[in-house]
Amino acid sequence: MHRIILTILSSLILIINIACEDNESTDGEVLAEYASIYGKITFSGTWPDSGSVLLSLNTTYPAQGPPAGFEYLSLETLSNNEYVYSFNNLSFTNYEAISVTYWPDDYPNGSYSTLGGHFEYMIVTQDNSDLEINFNADF
Repeated sequence: MHRIILTILSSLILIINIACEDNESTDGEVLAEYASIYGKITFSGTWPDSGSVLLSLNTTYPAQGPPAGFEYLSLETLSNNEYVYSFNNLSFTNYEAISVTYWPDDYPNGSYSTLGGHFEYMIVTQDNSDLEINFNADF
């Protein structure tokens, strides 16, 4: 009986120790639990009268599957032809693209236009948890 109780207590202590995260680096600095990618998009050209403009963050490019984050944009969300965006609470991983696309009404033939973006690896880690990415988008 004592052996069973000792085994259960030992297992619980082991589980608790494994479950506790180390949220401090070796020099005492608190490490981030999530990542953020943020920045400014500068638009040029004439905003369309119809359709949708979509900002998306993808772990692969070309995109395969749902994005890691997205936002619908409108002319009303711009200030001086600029839009400030932020993707927060991201997992620590590699992201391959932030893109702005235009989707016409009814998506004729499934078509859309890429207006601009950042198509380079963005590696977010606990040590590099906040990335600022600015880019242009043209209609």
